[in-house]
Amino acid sequence: MARELPDDIRVNRKDEKLKDWIVFEDTGFLIVNKPAGILSQKDKSGDEDLAAILQNSFKKVGAPLPFLAPVHRLDRNTSGLILLAKNSETARQLSEQLKAGRINRTYVAIAKGDPGENGRYDFRLKKNTKTNEVTVNAEGEEALTEFRRLQRLGNSSLMQIRLLTGRSHQIRVHFAHAGHALIGDKKYAKKPWSEIFGRAALHAAELEFPDADGRKMKTVKAPLPRDMQELLIKLGGKPLQ
Repeated sequence: MARELPDDIRVNRKDEKLKDWIVFEDTGFLIVNKPAGILSQKDKSGDEDLAAILQNSFKKVGAPLPFLAPVHRLDRNTSGLILLAKNSETARQLSEQLKAGRINRTYVAIAKGDPGENGRYDFRLKKNTKTNEVTVNAEGEEALTEFRRLQRLGNSSLMQIRLLTGRSHQIRVHFAHAGHALIGDKKYAKKPWSEIFGRAALHAAELEFPDADGRKMKTVKAPLPRDMQELLIKLGGKPLQ
């Protein structure tokens, strides 16, 4: 459980509360339900990133966090769960666990068409750091994505997705390459699919990780945000609980 935090500490101009962002806290790390639009790491825009927002907010309650770093990334406009280490040793340990496949990440997305009841994409990916664009390339890095369909929505589908590797834009590029781009994805989807929604319809819904002694797995979940729930209903789907 997250620590008890005052109700009056806000984290952004949308009047969201710090206590509502933090869904799990341990001695060495936080799990945060990041809203869409917040950077998980600093970029060229100069906008405040998630760690800085949290550090400034904790200062207000007299509980400074001098070190706070994301263990993995979420795209700016992807909502959902992200793991942040509170010290360098925990960051190292969690990074090793992530590489070893001991931390499982599950997403929910709304994709064009019907990718099928279940399956796996294994297209290798290469990133152009100058354009921040990722393409399928035989000379790229291995990238594995598993998926299963949750709901069929006429011309689109609600999908549950599990990352087996963690490449930049992996889900978005894999689905687009297979002909099932995520609705609202301005970079990898074509019109009209890119214009239906204000962002790529992607949410990091679940994190599974080892407990302190490594014997059991803990699971933390984040419900589908309001904008994606509204899109789901608009497309004829049922609200996701």
